[in-house]
Amino acid sequence: MRATSVFAMLATVLLSGVAVAAGSPDADTVSRLGQSKHTLVEGIRQAAKTQGAPISAKFEFEDGKFWLSVYAAKAGMAADAEHNTLIELKGEPNTAAWNPDVEVFEDKEHLTRSAMQLTLLQQSRLDLAAVVEKAASTEKGTPYSAVPAVKSGKPVVTVKFATSDGGSHSVDVVL
Repeated sequence: MRATSVFAMLATVLLSGVAVAAGSPDADTVSRLGQSKHTLVEGIRQAAKTQGAPISAKFEFEDGKFWLSVYAAKAGMAADAEHNTLIELKGEPNTAAWNPDVEVFEDKEHLTRSAMQLTLLQQSRLDLAAVVEKAASTEKGTPYSAVPAVKSGKPVVTVKFATSDGGSHSVDVVL
C-alpha cells in the first residue's frame, strides 16, 4: 500500500508539472515547434547575413499563426540605437526557406524594447547566436526564445527551451 501511495504522489507531481506547462503562455508555441523547418540559431544567422546584428529572436504563436521573429540592428553592434535602424524579420518557419517580411520599427513600444536589447547585447563579446549555443551546450531541450533583459542589475539573455515532455524552462546567460 505504501508503494502505491508513493507512486500516486509521484504521478500527481509529474502530471501537475505537465499541466502547468500546458497552461503557460508559451504552450501554443512549444506545441508547434515540431512544425518548424528551421532552428532559432538558423534564423538568427540568416538575419545576420543581410539585415545587421540580431538582438533578440523567438518562435511565437500569434494571431493564429506560428512565426519565427528576429529583431535586428541594421547598422550593427557598433552604432547606438539613436544611429541605427531597428527592425523585425518575421516569417513562417514551417516552409523550406524562411522568407521573413522586414518591418522598420517606428512605434515607441518596439523602438524602446529593441533599443534596450541592442544596448544590453553591446555589453557582450558574444553575438546572439553564440549566446544561444552557449546556453544549449548545458541545457536539455530545443531553444525557442532568446531575449536580452536586466536581472539583479546584470545584463542577461534569457534563453527558453522546450522539453520533450511539452514543457519548457529557461536559463539566463550573463553577458
